[in-house]
Amino acid sequence: MKKKNMLLGLASILALLAVVFFTGAGASEDNDFVNDTIILVDSAGRTVEVPYPVESVVVLWSNPARELRALGVVDRIVGMDQSTKDEVDMGKLPELADAPVVGTQEEPNFEKIAQLKPDVVIALSAGYPPEPAEIEKKLEPFGIPVVGLDFYRTEVWFEEIEKLGKMMGREAEARDYSDFFAGYYEEINDTLVVIPDAEKKTVYFEGAKKYQTYGGAGYGSGIPNMIRYSGGKDLYPEREELAFEINPEDVAKRNPDVIFKGTPLGWQEVNDTQFKSLRDEIMSRPELANTSAVKNGQVYVISFDVAGGAGKKFGPVFLAKALYPEKFQDLDPMTFYQEYLEKFQGLNNQGVYLYPRNF
Repeated sequence: MKKKNMLLGLASILALLAVVFFTGAGASEDNDFVNDTIILVDSAGRTVEVPYPVESVVVLWSNPARELRALGVVDRIVGMDQSTKDEVDMGKLPELADAPVVGTQEEPNFEKIAQLKPDVVIALSAGYPPEPAEIEKKLEPFGIPVVGLDFYRTEVWFEEIEKLGKMMGREAEARDYSDFFAGYYEEINDTLVVIPDAEKKTVYFEGAKKYQTYGGAGYGSGIPNMIRYSGGKDLYPEREELAFEINPEDVAKRNPDVIFKGTPLGWQEVNDTQFKSLRDEIMSRPELANTSAVKNGQVYVISFDVAGGAGKKFGPVFLAKALYPEKFQDLDPMTFYQEYLEKFQGLNNQGVYLYPRNF
């Protein structure tokens, strides 16, 4: 398959990467840096100068930790927020068992961060305060730069991995990592391009809270674009909010073809009992009884491990298989996810991630 056939223009995004990075004065044309800094534009649109390569990092949420491990440099994390510590406690990031906690993503402890003297702090780029500019203002007296990288929006994920690899001096590893996902995305795109828009299925994606869903018309939460990358149509394409509650009657009126229920369950589950209960609850809602999704049994419960946060990069594979199983007979999401865990995270596969699994 041709690389230029990247899912929904991903090749175009990747082609722009060459102009995203700017080296400091004195860097040679072949990217052999003679200075000890590199300048990049982060996902908040800020131009940031950081040491090259970055040798120590504080992460203010768990997504960067997993991506740093994928590039083989998780040991460079010297501090983390509480959400990352929660991942450690669940056994997902055992390498960070001794790393200190520097507050939460919402309330970082700037004094603790300063004491750790990291080369850089990685934070969310927008939508979840405090945003990078505010954090950097607090850390400016200590000379600690802040880079805004999200790793949850499929439309910029490849670009962010390239930036992360560049600043960490792990460019080759970043390319290998991106190529792994690109191969699967290309397989999806090769099939989706022949499906007429009128035949693409509409999707209602419900969060952990009943009748809460996600916006994607503006910056968005990343879930609507994940749906689009999998060949679906988001039920609320006009909404911009990260998350919002909707009227059950409006969901019924819009009549989704498929319903996905997101859940934080996943990694620690030993059976699908709780997934089944969540699905049964949706299937029994009287207000949804006449929707195409319920009438046709097209209701799925999906773990946020593979469809939320950093897991959204897996979402197109899982969702495409559920939406169009007859068109993706050779696509196995669990084989894909297991290969990722073993190759890029050093973990064995466990847990439950999608119910029912009709493949």
